[in-house]
Amino acid sequence: MNAVSGRWSCSRRKSMHLRLKNAARVWLTSLGACVVMIGTATATEIKIGGTGNALGTMQLLGDAYSRKYPDVKVTVLRSLGSSGALLGVPQRAVDIGLSSRTLTEEERSKGLTATEYARTPTVLAVAPKTKVTGITREQLADIYTGKLAQWPDRITIRPVLRQPGDDNTRQLRALSPAIEQALTVAEKRPGLPYAMTDQEAADKIESVPGAIGVSTLALILSEGRQMRSLSLDGVEPTVQNGASGRYPMVKHFFFITQLTPSPAVQQFISFVRSPAGRDILTQTGHWLP
Repeated sequence: MNAVSGRWSCSRRKSMHLRLKNAARVWLTSLGACVVMIGTATATEIKIGGTGNALGTMQLLGDAYSRKYPDVKVTVLRSLGSSGALLGVPQRAVDIGLSSRTLTEEERSKGLTATEYARTPTVLAVAPKTKVTGITREQLADIYTGKLAQWPDRITIRPVLRQPGDDNTRQLRALSPAIEQALTVAEKRPGLPYAMTDQEAADKIESVPGAIGVSTLALILSEGRQMRSLSLDGVEPTVQNGASGRYPMVKHFFFITQLTPSPAVQQFISFVRSPAGRDILTQTGHWLP
């Protein structure tokens, strides 16, 4: 019975992932059509969208930019994921895509360019009530297999899973062969909480008793999340430790734009690189590459 449930759970996750990608494609196509229809009838607008881990900070940057340039509206779209950004920019439904990876040669052939603008620690996070401050690689593997089933306060541990191809999952797998194998086991375990987006994962980490999941320092700080990041093998996930290489998991953020972006897009990217933009990045747990 458990094996059947596990296969169904894994199949359901793949189906949900495909539905999300298809929904993003349809939504972006509709948005692109709206842009064509309203075109010059509106003031200058910069549409930004992509990986959920970058959205909170981008909203802060957009607000600061609009205060400086009131004639420009910056719209930060709902979470599309990196794949949504890479679909949206070629369709011109998104002016600036936000991706956690650089481009493939095929994507570059579509007239896109990627510019890394910041990095942040990728963190293992729990709700503030969870009585734990750190974790080891060995413990993490045991959590995903179910061998380690309770926190010290006897609360059942509930790992929040993501898609197998998600960048957060890839970073976890890279921590050790044992964790890579454990994640494969976890994907077949029935009843574990599952999140399609970075914001949904954060919601579940905050609200599901005993939850543990992957997020970023940038998301936690920029969105004011009620989550606590854990040390990994005794190393805290700070900007300093991430930049120095002591902390092993790092999220890279890229702007995805047309090869020749519009003047408005160029001006916004210049603002992000300005002292005012760098201050916002620093305050939200980033460092510059």
